[in-house]
Amino acid sequence: MIKLAWYSVSLFTILLILFNSPNGNNINNFGNQNKLLGSRSNQLLVQKFIVLMILLFITLTILCSLSI
Repeated sequence: MIKLAWYSVSLFTILLILFNSPNGNNINNFGNQNKLLGSRSNQLLVQKFIVLMILLFITLTILCSLSI
């Protein structure tokens, strides 16, 4: 069960990191995501959520290593 959560969190974190582009000048900006993340406050919210997901990933990694 912890492994499934670990895989889910890692995949979701990777997708969030790829989706979040603060400078906005990479290849077509993944379908012009600025329509969704138009304001600076939305970008800050996504960045805070990425930090939370990374901390959750580290916690699940520790739990997975202890449960072996």
